[in-house]
Amino acid sequence: MAAKPRSRRQEQVQFATELRAAGKAWTEVYAAVRRRYRVNARVAPRLARGLSQRQVAELWNQRWPDDPKSFKNISTWELWPASTGHAPSLDTLDRLAQLYECAVPDLLADLPTHGHPPPQPAPAPAGPAPVAGTIPAAGADLLDGLAAAPLMLTPQLASTLVHQLHDVRFEELAQALIMWVQQANPGLNRRELLLKISTALTVAAAAPLLDIADADERDRVAAVLDDPSRLDLATITHAERVLQHYRRQGDVLGPQIALQTALAQRQVIADLVANAPEELRPRVLTVYAELSQMVGWQLYNLGDYRAAQYYYDDARTAAHDAENTELVTYVLCTMSQLATWQNKPRVGIDHAIAAQAWAAQSDSLAALGYAADVAARAFAAAQQHDKARRALEQEHAAVRDMAADTPLASWWYFYDESFYWGTNAECALVLGTPEKALAAARTSLPMIDPTNVHNYAHTLALQSQAHLQQGDIAEASTIAGDIARISGVNRSPRITQRIADLRTALTPWQRSRAVRTLDDLLDHYRLTGSSSTNKS
Repeated sequence: MAAKPRSRRQEQVQFATELRAAGKAWTEVYAAVRRRYRVNARVAPRLARGLSQRQVAELWNQRWPDDPKSFKNISTWELWPASTGHAPSLDTLDRLAQLYECAVPDLLADLPTHGHPPPQPAPAPAGPAPVAGTIPAAGADLLDGLAAAPLMLTPQLASTLVHQLHDVRFEELAQALIMWVQQANPGLNRRELLLKISTALTVAAAAPLLDIADADERDRVAAVLDDPSRLDLATITHAERVLQHYRRQGDVLGPQIALQTALAQRQVIADLVANAPEELRPRVLTVYAELSQMVGWQLYNLGDYRAAQYYYDDARTAAHDAENTELVTYVLCTMSQLATWQNKPRVGIDHAIAAQAWAAQSDSLAALGYAADVAARAFAAAQQHDKARRALEQEHAAVRDMAADTPLASWWYFYDESFYWGTNAECALVLGTPEKALAAARTSLPMIDPTNVHNYAHTLALQSQAHLQQGDIAEASTIAGDIARISGVNRSPRITQRIADLRTALTPWQRSRAVRTLDDLLDHYRLTGSSSTNKS
């Protein structure tokens, strides 16, 4: 008898393995995985083989080194035909079929047919209603299960969620949410359902310091939390590892959800700082500084700028106490961004210049590039055109020199060439060159991991604004609608503010078919409210 799977991914692989052992062909296995786990036909083969998107990209690159791909490419193909995905070409589908040992039509099996539908069988008798507060049995879809009944967050449910989500990669979680939101029955109350899902995922992520597979390590961490004087290197290393989950949680689910997790963990680490041995103190302070910065970032996205500034200041002090120059640079960059967004570009320039000075003392190209990035945005907002362009040139040079395999500090996970092109588009809009902005946004979007909902939505907004400035009302409205759909996953106030700003700018054309269609979509997603004067 096979051991009970410890995660959803293990369960999927075990299911596929059992089908293969029973003599099923890979194509039959893929179809069964697609039906059982309710994924599309591009995702099912990867899940059946137990591969991550990154591993598929590595297999591709080994086979076709002259046409390299990253996990972002795999992600966008899997998201298609949702608006956040990109349609794979026939050549791409053929190569994927070779990797998965199937036929091209097998990768398109979920797409609709346009012939006459077959006769429908008589409906099966209704089964028993789901019990409130329970998770569906193995094989059922987690999202549908949460949608089926009121969510009672019992300790047993929280434990089950932690177990189910143990091996989930946040980019894959985001992909599932995006696909679900865009394909679900339009009559569903998505806002209520997403609130249930977000709440459940928060419970699952709220105590990751104890979500450790190894029993001895879990007991050691629990002992440290009970008695902070017992802090050791293993506990700090684990705390560092889970920081990335907190960051991705905000990108996927929005600041309302991620803030609670970051605040709770910040308090835990604060207790450890006070009792840390001298040799471990810099690393504990670094973790604390990261968590303070994360809290500030989520508050910034929620629109509470005064509170965000407080936590940014706390993060900067802790990073200085840890003598972590690279982290000091990053915190100063986020302070610059906050000031520029609040229409205080000269304060933004002040923080950016300080960030550049500290970045110059580090050996981090990411620090140099991002410090130049926020400087460019602040200079552009202050209408200092030449300085903005020079800062963009400095950033581009740093980004080009960043090696793909160079280890980066955890807070740089989002920063790559796509970010540079997004900032290039933003500055071009502020400086009144929409044609350059559109070209830069179009360059940036295919490079962005679309499961980073936050960055993807903001770059779409830049593209929509560029179309608007060029008088292409239909395209601007369509893209604004795409952002509205994304907001079904991540209801960040800054994202909804972007949508409101775009809709306000479209007011002169509100009787056009494109804007009326947009209004119907905004009404469906309950996106209302006035625009803000803040720009960044």
